[in-house]
Amino acid sequence: MEIGKKLKREFIMGHVISRRRLTPSSVVQLTPPVLLCSGWHTYEKAILDAGYQVISLNLPLAKLMVGKDEMAISLLLTPTVIQLLPNRSPVYLDDYEILFNPAYKLDIIRLFLEISRYNKLIVKWRHGFDGEILTYAEPGYEDYTVYRLRDYEITCVN
Repeated sequence: MEIGKKLKREFIMGHVISRRRLTPSSVVQLTPPVLLCSGWHTYEKAILDAGYQVISLNLPLAKLMVGKDEMAISLLLTPTVIQLLPNRSPVYLDDYEILFNPAYKLDIIRLFLEISRYNKLIVKWRHGFDGEILTYAEPGYEDYTVYRLRDYEITCVN
């Protein structure tokens, strides 16, 4: 039984760091992607001082998607997002709710991991987080999405 518990722990990828344990300057030292699940106001000055560029994706993506069908958008979404970001620069993602459109069938956390291959990434997560599960929207809504932290190699600051 003890071996099974140990193996289960080894496969857990994501982790949570209490915001009480981090100084504003230490948040930029974390391995990306980092999701600020609460207390982001505490860290924003340090993030900007560290050279992170605040990026809002909603408007630029909406403009690029006009006239395209959902299938085309689904296929082009990840490369388009990566092209919109500054090359090899640290990014503080602030406005990205368009990505949660259920028609796009996008795993947004996987997108964050992909972005982190090219850019240091900190994300302002203004949605639900209970210490183990990240959520977007409310149960019963079409865009309601659940992400189990243990399934992703990410850091949540809570």
